[in-house]
Amino acid sequence: MKRVARRVLPNAAAALAGLLVGAVVMLAGEGLTLPAFDPPDPDSSSERPRASATAPAALLAWAVGGLPKGSEAAIEKVPGVLNATTVEAGLDWMRESRTVEGDLLQRPRGGRLVPIEAALIEPREYAQLVPVSERQLVLSLRRDELLMAATEARLRGAGGGMRMRLGDGWMGAAGVVSDAAANGYEVLMRRPAPPSWRGSDRFVLALVSRCSRAAIMERLKPLLEPGVSVRIRCGREQPFLRYGDSVLPQLLIKEAFGEFSARPLPDGTIAIDPAWRRRRIVTAKVPLLPDVTCHRALLPQLRGALGELEARGLSHVVDPAQYAGCFAPRFIGRDPDGRLSHHSWGIALDVNALENTFGSKPDQDQRLVAVMEGWGFTWGGGWLVPDPMHFEWLRWP
Repeated sequence: MKRVARRVLPNAAAALAGLLVGAVVMLAGEGLTLPAFDPPDPDSSSERPRASATAPAALLAWAVGGLPKGSEAAIEKVPGVLNATTVEAGLDWMRESRTVEGDLLQRPRGGRLVPIEAALIEPREYAQLVPVSERQLVLSLRRDELLMAATEARLRGAGGGMRMRLGDGWMGAAGVVSDAAANGYEVLMRRPAPPSWRGSDRFVLALVSRCSRAAIMERLKPLLEPGVSVRIRCGREQPFLRYGDSVLPQLLIKEAFGEFSARPLPDGTIAIDPAWRRRRIVTAKVPLLPDVTCHRALLPQLRGALGELEARGLSHVVDPAQYAGCFAPRFIGRDPDGRLSHHSWGIALDVNALENTFGSKPDQDQRLVAVMEGWGFTWGGGWLVPDPMHFEWLRWP
């Protein structure tokens, strides 16, 4: 265990350092000063203070299932919106990678592929949302090229010039941008979506002189299906402006807990490389719950959180009979057209599941939530569509 901890923890520290450095670059980077709007209630639609016209702020708007077409044009009509761009995000699969000289870097065996979370951009519009030093890379991006996030380049062991064979063929890496410029996605590619993609998540980024949440919602409302909720982030509310912004990007999960190759299966599960699974996933005893099967690096943190509940006389806030698992290699909602659940890395667990079903009003004891958050977990009860049984790794305590 100690040998594993020494190997995993430096990677996790690098992941979190990348997140923090990326946030600083994105929010105070060269030529792009982003004012700090007061962090809102996630469901609030109230207006925010006006910012100086010479200090535009970044804005993110997203909805579960993706914003409808026409959302970008609707947002651009709102006073204070300087410009907007549509981003589509999805999961691609890498078959192999090679250096600029053609030497093989990675080729998974057994019909497995490496999951790559990609964002599809319109370069001229997107370039206005990145630091000045990285804009030319974005502007010059061609259809047969991609830009790699800095952490992705470390994972691949190569940077600009290398080639990746994705679902629709070979793509050359035109360069490396900061994790912040990539908004936590592993690679940036030009829109439209490649033919092999069966699904993507559409969201809108914008530069604004003021964060007019109510006005934006008013413009989007006619385009939305009944009951669809939209989340709007402004300024420094989040380090990365991306779809599903309440959890860490897959990029940082990989660096902290290891990258695997897998075969996607029609039932919405994935067959992970058995060697990766043997090294990383273990079954162990923890307080309050039945034996859990999780990533070995998560166990000290999980034991600490559950042990604190036990020590404080709060064992009753966790019902062991309602424990619904930790490691589960699958897509979110078992939708093979979607993104991978972080349960696939064994870093999320579902507790008190029968009383806290997906999409329901949260019924977790808030003392449980407070202890879990104090130990570095994020809770799904505050998500755009609540998943109140779900606790997921966010940081080392």
